Amino acid sequence: MKIVKYVFLLLLLSAIAVVVFIATQEGKYDIRKERVIKVPKAVLYNYINEYRNWENTGIITDTDSTAVYSYSDNTFGKDASMTWKKDGTEGKISTVKLVENDSILQKATIDGLDSELAWGFKDTIGGTKVTVRMQGQLSFKEKAYTILHGNVNEKMKTALDSGLKNLNAFLVDELGKFNVEVKGLVTKTGVFYVGQPVKSKLSELQKKSGELFPKLMSFVKTNKIVTNGAPFILYRKFSMQKDSASYVICIPIKEEMYTMPGSEYEGGTVASFQALKTTLKGDYSHLPKAWAAAQKHIQGKGLQENTTGQYIELYSKGLQQTKRPSEWVTDIYIPIGAPAIVKPAETTTETLPGGIPAQPSTGTPKPAVNKPATSTQKPAGTGTTPSGTGTRPAANKPAGTTSGTTAKPATAKPQTTTAPAQKPANP
Repeated sequence: MKIVKYVFLLLLLSAIAVVVFIATQEGKYDIRKERVIKVPKAVLYNYINEYRNWENTGIITDTDSTAVYSYSDNTFGKDASMTWKKDGTEGKISTVKLVENDSILQKATIDGLDSELAWGFKDTIGGTKVTVRMQGQLSFKEKAYTILHGNVNEKMKTALDSGLKNLNAFLVDELGKFNVEVKGLVTKTGVFYVGQPVKSKLSELQKKSGELFPKLMSFVKTNKIVTNGAPFILYRKFSMQKDSASYVICIPIKEEMYTMPGSEYEGGTVASFQALKTTLKGDYSHLPKAWAAAQKHIQGKGLQENTTGQYIELYSKGLQQTKRPSEWVTDIYIPIGAPAIVKPAETTTETLPGGIPAQPSTGTPKPAVNKPATSTQKPAGTGTTPSGTGTRPAANKPAGTTSGTTAKPATAKPQTTTAPAQKPANP
């Protein structure tokens, strides 16, 4: 009997010793990794900010092809989130705070371990210096898990280091592949759309479009609205001097939609028009090159740009279709033809999308109102005039038949018309 007591006492003392040993282990962890990625800071920031890109580089999962990913409706910006499963373990990460092109703060749970993940981005020679820092506090259970399964610091250091190496290799390769082709004059097919009008800083256009496109798509799905092609941005006005932009985030739809005044979303119509079509195959960071190629073609061929017409960027193939930026396709439509004649007014200088100033005129251009042939009344907030990563979209015209008549210049008192201006943009 005494032997049993001694054995029991020994086991009890051993258990207490183990508990004390685990409890006295270092509970805090702070892992820091940095690397120079050979791409511009804005490109890298936007890539990390979009969770659907993480599968490509395995920033946390180390490019494990067996990992299964799930995403929130919004995968870009604040409150975006992603979960994954692999080898019987689960992980979740969400964005809690951002500073544009500077830093991203995230909360993560990896193999039951709660962590805070902080990204920092700084310009440097040859690219962008990215710093990623993971911090947290181990619970008693997590300390015990660490003792049994190995040092968590070393595992996460290895995963982060591997992820940054993969990130550099992938982006350098993918961003180096792009092609710009000026297709020539086409008739841009008319289409109905549901959209969200936006006025923002020009520098925030990419951020806004990245946040609003998923929300608009969610609205369309919730209300069972039938779509009719690829999403696009309808440009209305840009000013580099004032860092301002007016545009509409659009999804083409089958049937015309009417909305109440003051609604968050508006129904509208894009009438068919003659345009110069230019196609970019590659990452959105190359869009300025596509706009520049289009303007060079306009000037070289002596075409007249309709500066009061509709400017469209159509995203026919993007992240939803392929995770490789080199395969994304964006179509740019620049209106060609005589600008609408406007009433004389005080002299102003306007800037077209892309920040290229038009020549001064004696009046502020007002686009002629396009009246769709099938419309019985004008929806509130309907836009029929022009509207970069701010961000982006591509190669197919929206499907569907023409729903509006071609706009005709409004008749008014003669004046000096605004000279055609260049319209590069960085959607």
